[in-house]
Amino acid sequence: MHGFMGRRLRLDMTRLTYEIEDLPSNYYQKWIGGRGMNSEVVYNETRQGMDPYDPANPLCFVCGALGGTFAPLSGRVTVSTRSPMTCSIMGTDIHGHGDTNMGGSFGPMMKYAGYDQIIVKGRADRPTWVVINDDKVEFRSAHGLWGMEVKKATLKIMKELDDPDVRVSIIGPAGEKMVRFACIMNSFSASGGRTGMGAVMGAKNLKAIAVKGSKPVTIAQPEEFIKAAWALREKVHVSPSAIRRRHEGTMDLFDAGNDIGINAHKNCSTGYMKDIEKIFGGVQWADEFLFRRKACWSCPVGCGRYTYIKEGKWAGFHCGGPEMESVCNLGPRIDSTDVAGINVLCGQVNELGMDSISAGAALSWTMEAFEKGYITEKDTGGIRLEWGDIETSMKVLDMIARREGYGDLLAEGNIRVAEKLGVGMDIVPHCRGLEHISVDPRIALGFSLGYAMSTRGSDHLKNYSCLEFPGCARSRAYQIDEIFDADGAKKFWDNFPSQMYEIDTKPELCTWSEKNKCVSDLVGCCCQAIGSWGGAGDWKEAYTPMFRYATGLDLSDEEIFLGAERVINIERAHWCRDGSARQDDTHIDRYFDEGVADGPYKGMKLDRDEWAWAQTEYYKFHGWDKDGFITSQKATELGIENIIPDMKVGKKIYNAWLDKHGLRAKPKAKPKARAKAKTKAKAKPKTKKRTRR
Repeated sequence: MHGFMGRRLRLDMTRLTYEIEDLPSNYYQKWIGGRGMNSEVVYNETRQGMDPYDPANPLCFVCGALGGTFAPLSGRVTVSTRSPMTCSIMGTDIHGHGDTNMGGSFGPMMKYAGYDQIIVKGRADRPTWVVINDDKVEFRSAHGLWGMEVKKATLKIMKELDDPDVRVSIIGPAGEKMVRFACIMNSFSASGGRTGMGAVMGAKNLKAIAVKGSKPVTIAQPEEFIKAAWALREKVHVSPSAIRRRHEGTMDLFDAGNDIGINAHKNCSTGYMKDIEKIFGGVQWADEFLFRRKACWSCPVGCGRYTYIKEGKWAGFHCGGPEMESVCNLGPRIDSTDVAGINVLCGQVNELGMDSISAGAALSWTMEAFEKGYITEKDTGGIRLEWGDIETSMKVLDMIARREGYGDLLAEGNIRVAEKLGVGMDIVPHCRGLEHISVDPRIALGFSLGYAMSTRGSDHLKNYSCLEFPGCARSRAYQIDEIFDADGAKKFWDNFPSQMYEIDTKPELCTWSEKNKCVSDLVGCCCQAIGSWGGAGDWKEAYTPMFRYATGLDLSDEEIFLGAERVINIERAHWCRDGSARQDDTHIDRYFDEGVADGPYKGMKLDRDEWAWAQTEYYKFHGWDKDGFITSQKATELGIENIIPDMKVGKKIYNAWLDKHGLRAKPKAKPKARAKAKTKAKAKPKTKKRTRR
């Protein structure tokens, strides 16, 4: 077998034993590798109603076919499990598929040890860490590591093994305490942040996995592979977008700021933050704080940062990172412009092992709840969080990670906090219990639909419909013709650039974009190169030729794209079997009732009739039923017939819930007033008054 190692490693934490499982070639042909392998295991080895902290819940690490090779951008690893963080409108005890994707170099080293995938089950009776060195696997006591923050614990492991080349995936105190949004870290600051993967790792009493390997990754067609890899490496290296990303890091996204709705300002409420581009823009951040660039495995871009604060209150502080989402959710989201202090918060959450987005959301929800009078110091143990308060935020973050006082409540995630306190559910911006990222869902409607349809709860990186942004569309105009038919492409360009905040083209754009993104996860490469900065082109240009040269698998582009669709469907099925479908594919009332507060999109909000239309259209593009359940016909077409009985059970749960709440009704048809709305959409953003009010 080429490209792949052909094996997975299963760790049983209860018995402290392991098993090496050989995988046939047809398994890789069906699931392509990477995220697909994880999603297959997580669906088929869990069950409807399962508690994510059940020892039988599999925690899966996987590296794609291109991981560990010379292919550029190939340092990604996906971690998947049934998520403890996400939930449903039906209840916070309803859970579904969860995953996260991290860079660094853990994935390639896992392959050098001889494994495409590691699956962890069971629960150790005491804190444990695992050492993997090729075929040798050892379980060790983590007594001396438990309670340590990420960097210190990682260094201690390296010292104990006397090997600086070992690669470590590890949890911090937040994971040990099963904070629902705890993350997994590797390479000191590469974070697998979203959906609580670190909490499940902590529930298994697993502090860390340290891996070292010496096995080669063989290539089926080495000469062709090297040529393709060099060509893509050079294409990426010299692309203007990559040059900009190399200098500014992901902070370059702040340069667009309010123009595309990036701000998350004040708990994602206002949709606008004055001067965000000047305060947080990539050039000024690099000039003031950049110590050196960092790159993931085999990356010619190096968008990672290492921060050093030279002067002021936080002088001398240094850390790996941050990246834009961390800065946005620990800065503008809490209404702070203290960029140095925000850098410290970003370093703190990494050391504690928490998702920076959900951590920032916990702070900002508390701040808005105080502002609205929903809570008082009696609810927080005497702590008062005001907008922009960096020092109190630091204290609260530490309390969350160690589950102390009010932090113990926030560690459950904002949905559960509001549920327990009986207030503030209206100010939790989320889909399926996972809090929103930086882009306002009232402005960029492709991202907005993507949040709601994401198979892991509110998130942009399951859809990543960046082509709705004017700069991305202009630089990759040929991709619009690939996505749409002639009429659809004409509609897109006729309404350009106003199409960003109109919903007409978004169901089709989202359907294509989520498969485009999925391919990068399947082969184990960076989505940014085919997403936000796009210097590598799309999935067909960038990754599938090298995939075929590496593996020798005779899979056409169409078959690989079908594989991506199969993966998306089995992740969706994980939700559907628990009854979660159309009723959860939406946003909170705030975004339908409250307009953007200021700026070029002032007054814009979502329209319920248009949203209902978009849901139905999106389901049609997928071949699902009107409620968003996977049909037997679609399951058979994708070769996942085993989900059909689960879909029938899930549909019964769904219908029973609708009946209980008197919500059984036909989905609304496409609004008749859309022609009028489209005419208005052609006006410039600064003067546009969208009919969605």
